[in-house]
Amino acid sequence: RVAAADSLKGGAQALALLAAHARADGILEVDAAALLDIDAEPVPDRLGAYRVVREIGRGGMGVVYEAERDDGQFVRRVAIKVLRARGDRELRQRLLAERQILAALDHPDIARLLDAGVADDGRPFLVMEHVDGLTIDVYCDRMRLTVAERLRLFVLVARAVAFAHRNLIVHRDLKPSNILV
Repeated sequence: RVAAADSLKGGAQALALLAAHARADGILEVDAAALLDIDAEPVPDRLGAYRVVREIGRGGMGVVYEAERDDGQFVRRVAIKVLRARGDRELRQRLLAERQILAALDHPDIARLLDAGVADDGRPFLVMEHVDGLTIDVYCDRMRLTVAERLRLFVLVARAVAFAHRNLIVHRDLKPSNILV
């Protein structure tokens, strides 16, 4: 009987996640063809209070830079994701709502949102905790992890994902290159 009750509870949670996904109108729902091309744009020198050090990643939604806060308040190394869309008021409103949700997400295995803003050229950006690590697949191979060790690492990732899901956040692009160890 307990197992049946737990199963119903899990089913209700799954239905709630599916309903949230159906209602989702987040920045990840934007058609990639509608986004502006930033491939030819130069690496910015600064983004708000941050000095850009180098590009560390590029994907469908934007470019990620390693940067350092250097406005005289304090020094901190961060990762800044600059989104491709610019000047889109509706997208900017959705970003404001989503970054508030991300700011409340606090888990030791999920990079924290630290700040956000809009670049001089109008592109929104998110300032995240910088994780100096390897992608999970490269880490597993370089460290020559056994199957059991890989599974323990996978469980950590699954727990972080489950935490996000409990907070009605779905990443939608989980892959080895997006998971750093």
